Amino acid sequence: MFGLRKKAAPKRLPSNPGWGFEGKVAFHNAENNWVERFNLVNLLASVLRQKDHILKSEESWLVHKESGFILLPQIASFRPLDRGGVSTTTTIQVSHPTLVPDGIFEYQHSTGDNLDDSFLKGFHDWAETDLTALLEALTPMPETCTTLKMEFPEKDGKPAYSRRAVLGPPTHTYFVRDPRTIPERKKSGDSETQGEYCEGHDFCPCCLLTHSFEAFRELIEGNGFYALRLFAMRDVNGNNLADCRVNGTDWDAGADALRRYVATWPEAGIELRKQYVVLQTTA
Repeated sequence: MFGLRKKAAPKRLPSNPGWGFEGKVAFHNAENNWVERFNLVNLLASVLRQKDHILKSEESWLVHKESGFILLPQIASFRPLDRGGVSTTTTIQVSHPTLVPDGIFEYQHSTGDNLDDSFLKGFHDWAETDLTALLEALTPMPETCTTLKMEFPEKDGKPAYSRRAVLGPPTHTYFVRDPRTIPERKKSGDSETQGEYCEGHDFCPCCLLTHSFEAFRELIEGNGFYALRLFAMRDVNGNNLADCRVNGTDWDAGADALRRYVATWPEAGIELRKQYVVLQTTA
C-alpha cells in the first residue's frame, strides 16, 4: 500500500529574510502582559478572499488557483511602538512555473493596533499594488495597468525581441503645507501628459520609471523577469529619500536616481510616491 506523499513547501530564497509564517509573541507594558498569536497564511488568505481571489491553502503557503502563483508569506521583524500598537515587516515570496519559476519576494512594512491588524494592512496594500501587476503580467493585454512596450532590433547575432513594463497602480500621498508651491496641472491637447513629458508637478503611472530610466537600462534591455519596487519620498524635514529593490534585492542605482527625481519636486511638504513595476520579455 502506498501512502500519499506530502507536498513539499516552497523553498525560501536565500535573500529572503523571512523566518516563519506562524508563532506567538509575548508583550508587556506598565499595565499588562499578554500574548498574541498569528498565522500569516490564514491572514493573507482572508485578505485575498475578501477581494474574490480563489485560493488553495496549504500548511505554510497559498496557491492562487486562477493564475498558478504560489505565495509564501513570512514574518521578518516586529517592534512595539512607544505610543501603543506595533510595527511589522513581512515578506511575500511569489513563484510561477512559467513566469518566474525561481521566485521573487517583496517586503510589506506596516503598523497597526496589534500584530494581526498590522499584518492585514500590509497584505492589503500588497494585494492592491504588487499582486495586481503580477497578475497583469500573465495577460497578453493588461486591462488595468498601464504598459510601456519596447522593441529591440537584431544585433550582434541576437534576434529581435520585445519587452514591456507593466506599471502597477501607483501610490501618491502628500501633506501640502502651502498649495501655492504646487504648479497648476497642465495638459497637452486633450490628454494629460505622461512620464518624462509631464509638466509642473504632474504624476502619472509612468513617472517613477521614466524619471529613473537609465538606472534600469540593463534590466529593461535584458531578457529576464524583473520586479521593481520604486519608492520616493520627501519627509517632514525636507530630506530626499528613496528605496529601490529588484526582485526583493536592493538596487542602489535605482535609489540614487529616485532621490534625484525627488530633488525636482516643489518643496511643498511631505510627499510619497510608490509603485511596483514588472519588466518582462513578450516575444
